[in-house]
Amino acid sequence: MELSLNNRVALVTGAAQGIGKGIALALAGAGADVVVVDIETDKGQATVDAITALGRKSLFVHADISDPAMVRGMMDKVAAEFSGLDILVNNAAVEYFCSIEDMTIEQWDRTQNVDLKGIFLLIKSALPMLKTSNNAIVVNIASVHATATIPDLAAYAAAKGGIVAMTHSLCQDLGRHGIRAITVSPGFINAGMTKVWLDSQDNRQATLERVNAMHPTGRIGTPEDIGHFITFACTDLGSFINGIEMIIDGGLTTKLHH
Repeated sequence: MELSLNNRVALVTGAAQGIGKGIALALAGAGADVVVVDIETDKGQATVDAITALGRKSLFVHADISDPAMVRGMMDKVAAEFSGLDILVNNAAVEYFCSIEDMTIEQWDRTQNVDLKGIFLLIKSALPMLKTSNNAIVVNIASVHATATIPDLAAYAAAKGGIVAMTHSLCQDLGRHGIRAITVSPGFINAGMTKVWLDSQDNRQATLERVNAMHPTGRIGTPEDIGHFITFACTDLGSFINGIEMIIDGGLTTKLHH
């Protein structure tokens, strides 16, 4: 066995930037062809260009994963362009920093529709292709906020906690078809909303140093940290990894629990 994804096809949602882009590039680096799904066309195409520069085939699909019709159309494009689908990474998400008192019903619903319902729609639509793979895996991206969270993230934390619970059931449900399912819960990653927050600080470097010091590793994570683990889990070397929630946070939650 080797750390190779040659002849595998992966689909990564939210892959235009941040963690999703890191995952897509890591999978391509191991030999997978990658479908890039996002609502941001220009950034999504840039990810495709980076993947093709690695010598892999890639396709960008513009889609809102909370829309059942768009998800079905996405899978039709994948089926037409590739021989099948082996790896589904459900990474796309939205979040609103907002108290329950101030949160609108629309914000709550949008969070659940993208972060949780979107995963259901993707898996349901991808299942016919995943069933034909000899080592299919579904990777659902949750968050440490499912375990230890902060104020003003109730909708996001609820959705991410739902992902963890859903994956426990999916492991058994999809296992009947030979498909594995795992959750990956990132902590502080220097991308996405964490990067936006850091960039908004009056003294970014001082804030970053303070956050780094919160971690037993002495640093926050990178998209590549997440991509490397997922790549391993998707290869034959990771074929016994199933049903788990892998928290990748540099040890942060071990301190929060105390």
